[in-house]
Amino acid sequence: MNESSIQVTIAGRTYPLTVAEGEAKSVRDAAGRIDELVQRFQKDYGVSDRQDLLAMAALQLLSDLQNSPPAEPAGVEIPTALFDDLEEIRSMLAQAGISTEDKQGKTP
Repeated sequence: MNESSIQVTIAGRTYPLTVAEGEAKSVRDAAGRIDELVQRFQKDYGVSDRQDLLAMAALQLLSDLQNSPPAEPAGVEIPTALFDDLEEIRSMLAQAGISTEDKQGKTP
């Protein structure tokens, strides 16, 4: 696995990191988001303690993550024809006397 070394700065501190190839941008973006929140909290609330600011940023980010709807996988689109094909298969199985329901009566 190829790795690269990067540095990110959060709340005035620089952190050297080793990340998998292709992940540097997302790690830098995440660090930038954290740093933006830290700076905003420092400005808006007059807090100067770095640990408090980082804790507030972590709480905000996790709260945002928990309250956001699950993301659809990027670029994944299920063609409508696939559903039609599945329904046709289900119909043929039913004609053959093969159930497509599990033991609880639910269709998988």
